[in-house]
Amino acid sequence: MKLLHFSDLQKLGKRPPAVRSPEEAQKRIEEIASWTSGPVNKVLSWIVQVSILAIPTMFYLKFFNKVRVYGREKLKENSLPYLFVSNHLTMFDDMFMGALLFLPIGFTKLRYFPWHAPEEQNFFLGPFFTFIMKKAQCVPLTRGHGVFQPGMRRLAQLLQGKAIVHIYPEGTRSRTGDINRGKAGVGRLAYQTKVKVIPCYHEGSQQLLPIGTHRLHIGKKVAFIVGDPVDMSDLYEKEESRAVYQAISDRMIDAIRDLRQQLHDSGRNVLPMPVVAAESEEPVKETNS
Repeated sequence: MKLLHFSDLQKLGKRPPAVRSPEEAQKRIEEIASWTSGPVNKVLSWIVQVSILAIPTMFYLKFFNKVRVYGREKLKENSLPYLFVSNHLTMFDDMFMGALLFLPIGFTKLRYFPWHAPEEQNFFLGPFFTFIMKKAQCVPLTRGHGVFQPGMRRLAQLLQGKAIVHIYPEGTRSRTGDINRGKAGVGRLAYQTKVKVIPCYHEGSQQLLPIGTHRLHIGKKVAFIVGDPVDMSDLYEKEESRAVYQAISDRMIDAIRDLRQQLHDSGRNVLPMPVVAAESEEPVKETNS
């Protein structure tokens, strides 16, 4: 019997058309907001995020792998709203971090579970997975539709309220384990909302679900480190421009890289530091000789 692989599920994903008018955009924003609005949807959201996703994920990480988390208390010390930014290594990063970093407080305070911004074509796959995504506080984005698409506007609305939004400044997964340059669109989201930005770096999760595989591995070491809020006040005061957006995103990436350095300097890293080759500028891994 043929096993169902993720590549088979991806065929269910559909690329939505770009909105063509302000009315269409507003209708889409209201539709996304309706997925988790009202008491019934809030209960369903809690069930999906806590019972279906977070608890099984935490069980898998804690009992079948060796996981260390540093600085998690900083997520609770800072008042909402804030933008939670991290490097991106696997398709399950949102699940891994949601379970490890935002429990147990998420049991009783659902607002402490972050909102996510997955690519719609890759994650909204058929009726069942689409339902899970909707109730797991996922705001769909479509690559190539720009910073004015409804999903970005919905994220801004959430950050203007009392929410945590988790987003990846790199925009996509790293294929090498290194941290790539950030995207200006993420900087624009921070600039438009003027929220706090809390960075996180993690490594080893790429061993749990390596790119190109379709099953979770066990017996791996993973480390997470959360940093202090990144001071963006000087950039928030500048006149709005793409250069300012990029500078904000670059500062996010610098903060994530600083956390990586802290982890390695303290000897708590689980993988060697990626090294950029001078000639090819392609990251290569150190070997333990």
